[in-house]
Amino acid sequence: MIRMYFLAIYFLLGCLAFNAQAPCSDFNDPNNPAGTWTPAPYPNGNVAVSAGSPNSLDGSQYLILDDLSGGSWYINSDFKNIGQRFSGQCLYFDYYLEKDGGYGAPIHPTIYIMLGNQYIAFVANVTVTPGSGWVRVRAPIANCTGGTLPSNSDGTWTMPAGMTCADFNNVMNNATGLMISPDLTSSPSERVWYDNICVKSCDGCTADFKLQTSFSTVTNTADANLTIINPVLISTPNNPGSTYTVNWGDGTSSPYIVSTLTHSYTNPGTYTICVTERKEKMVVCTKCFTFCYSKASVPSKDVSSAAVKSPQINMEAVAKNELQAGEQKDISLVPNPAKSYVDVQTTLSKNELVSVRLIDLSGKVVLEKSENLNSGRQSIKLNTERLVQGTYIVEVKSNSKTSTQKLLISK
Repeated sequence: MIRMYFLAIYFLLGCLAFNAQAPCSDFNDPNNPAGTWTPAPYPNGNVAVSAGSPNSLDGSQYLILDDLSGGSWYINSDFKNIGQRFSGQCLYFDYYLEKDGGYGAPIHPTIYIMLGNQYIAFVANVTVTPGSGWVRVRAPIANCTGGTLPSNSDGTWTMPAGMTCADFNNVMNNATGLMISPDLTSSPSERVWYDNICVKSCDGCTADFKLQTSFSTVTNTADANLTIINPVLISTPNNPGSTYTVNWGDGTSSPYIVSTLTHSYTNPGTYTICVTERKEKMVVCTKCFTFCYSKASVPSKDVSSAAVKSPQINMEAVAKNELQAGEQKDISLVPNPAKSYVDVQTTLSKNELVSVRLIDLSGKVVLEKSENLNSGRQSIKLNTERLVQGTYIVEVKSNSKTSTQKLLISK
């Protein structure tokens, strides 16, 4: 019997056990402001879409919806199963009324959750009239209990007559997406603006953060890169600015004083990274992400050749995928050949977690990195400074597809 002997080679496996990535539509893409939002299927998709700027609440680009003849609904499936995934958080949206189609009365900003032909609606307490300004609304993501629909100081969830509490919870938990509409009257002349439709903490955090993780087989470590987005660090006499502390989940913590913090993990395990925002001594909120990695080994004892997959066989499959991906041009590598870095560029139809692996010709994963990316054309940068010159395969994996392409590293 032929036997093969292997040295114990350890490498890092990213478990990618991230908390569910909260969907967010900020409509800031200059080339595709609508992102993954689309008109409802015929006959209710009668809406004209454009973009404007700035939203006075944050200075960003926003979405403009014009009512056309018939029903006018705009929908997004990124928010499916919203009740199951984000219970206890809030659905935020910014709203501005430009034209009311002759309605002639104050309007309560509204957003809808849909499931098939059923829907529930959050109706804000605040009212607007044409040109009265932007308002920001937060709707609690919660179930109906004891016949009482969830509500907060911003407004109340409602449901059509004939629906029950169980029906409401079914729509909330198993939703196929969100709906927004400019439709107010029978006159097709209304115009409304929406912006920053996002699932976020209900406690008023003033910043979000992005976590990027990379897993290296060269150093046998995992790195976490944390970037806080839109931090409020500037204080005024009557409004002290916020301070942020990062707990890395391994017994260490860091103050947030630079644009991006980096932390390395040498021991495998599951880590929950939390950012706490404070104003003076008061804790405003805490946000957390969880990720894990583990070390796995190739057996060091005698192993039957029938029980071991040959690296060459694995690489044949990778090469085949690489050729197919090259024809489809699902990913681009810039520059290629690379020296100290390479940007792995791909196009996504929705916000999702993307993993990139760099594989050498023996089939060994030499570098791995994962990021939560928005829809559209995106890129992940890989640091190749420590890699030896040669040919590698870049594998890009998302929820919807896996693509591969050949990369040359030249020193």
